[in-house]
Amino acid sequence: MKYLIFAMFLLVACSPEDKKSSKPNILLIITDDQSWEHLGCYGDPVIRTPVIDKLASEGVKFENAYTACPSCSPARAALLTGQDIYRLEEGGVLTGFIRDKFEVFPLLLEENGYHVGYTGKGYWPLTSGIPEAIDEPFGKPYKSILHDSVPHGVSRNYYAANFEQFVEENSGGKPFFFLAGLGEPHRPYGYGLGLEMGIDTSRVSIPSFLPDVSVTKVDMADYLGEIEYCDQVVGELLDVLDKKGLIENTLIIFTSDNGMPFPRSKATLYDHGVRMPLIAWWKNKIYGNRVVSDPVSLIDLGPTFLELALVDIPEQFTGRSMTTQLLAMESGQIEADRDFVVTAFEKHTHCRPNELGYPRRAIHTTEWTYIVNHEPHRFPMGNLDIYIPNWDNLGETDPGPTKTYFKQNIDNPDFQNLWNLSFGKVPEEELYNKEEDPHMISNLANDPASSLILDELRKKLNHYLSLTDDPRLRGLSPWDQYRLDK
Repeated sequence: MKYLIFAMFLLVACSPEDKKSSKPNILLIITDDQSWEHLGCYGDPVIRTPVIDKLASEGVKFENAYTACPSCSPARAALLTGQDIYRLEEGGVLTGFIRDKFEVFPLLLEENGYHVGYTGKGYWPLTSGIPEAIDEPFGKPYKSILHDSVPHGVSRNYYAANFEQFVEENSGGKPFFFLAGLGEPHRPYGYGLGLEMGIDTSRVSIPSFLPDVSVTKVDMADYLGEIEYCDQVVGELLDVLDKKGLIENTLIIFTSDNGMPFPRSKATLYDHGVRMPLIAWWKNKIYGNRVVSDPVSLIDLGPTFLELALVDIPEQFTGRSMTTQLLAMESGQIEADRDFVVTAFEKHTHCRPNELGYPRRAIHTTEWTYIVNHEPHRFPMGNLDIYIPNWDNLGETDPGPTKTYFKQNIDNPDFQNLWNLSFGKVPEEELYNKEEDPHMISNLANDPASSLILDELRKKLNHYLSLTDDPRLRGLSPWDQYRLDK
């Protein structure tokens, strides 16, 4: 039935007399540094996100959505190009750039009649002046309208007003693609913001890899407070659509670029680093109150948008369209062969000798995550003795109160297990049963009882990496030459 529904949708969409009007508007909302579980609709016990929760209840929520990389620039480069980061050369690291030999979906939409733009955080770094680079791959920026005042740590960007300006410039009534790149909940936070917003720190849920102490609870509450601010922004964006009469044919996607900026999260391939919230809403097109369990990647968004816009998907894309998942009537597993996703990491900051990275690859199913660490003799979160000016040491983890607490307790023998989980070296292979161990604490790679699943996932990962031409399978490490000061 689901395939019949999609075929009927395409038949209507391709009708020559209504081809233009059938193309959906697309509003893509991306927060900055948010793990999947921190929304009311994903089960967080304390956060209040009524607007986003309503989108989920009236649309579709993905339980197993993953970013391609737990670092903002490569994650966004992967999303833009529909490709895994190890195929993107300099685009696979934090301060790289996207070469113009790679197609990016917003500009393909623009070439095919879409009005395209963004506000807030698009793709960073800016690459003007580099001849081989694509500058502004999300289209024209709209950033001129600012709030007079905002909570400390929150961007002054008046996201909704800038979106409204973008809509008003679309005098020809073209279908549009717009990125609302929210700067929250990226650090730094205004200390005590969560308490000011009424978040009950006694009910804040602390993952078992973090210390369950008051410092962490307040820090986590500040993070949750910024997500609550994002929920208000989403409501304002929807109000613009409603006021302009555009809500009827606008596909709204809500997600984030990578996981929360806490130890053992961002810049790691554990779930709190790469598992994302992903919600889709499209009035009268998406059946509401659905939960999809298929593992999907954010590199699948570009192919999805292009397919819905009747634009050919480039062969270089490795992502797969999710139109079947969006337009199906049922919940659960929609496509049996969509049973895993792959994530990757090379380097984030220059926190190791010679600016070397920490190359990792992982495969994620609904139950298991298998990680291979190509250089296990290095420190995954950076060296304690390398300090980055205006940043910190252990530089793959953002500075903040929780990280400070870790460093203050480095010599505490009762704290060594937590320290090692977040900042210690790890073995070449890691395997986690997420149904039994949701915070991924117990590595089962050496457990004889798990040897069959370990071998199966190892083979499946290597097969995928071979098909998608990962240089590491050929013993190459070109990322060592991409210096962060260029």
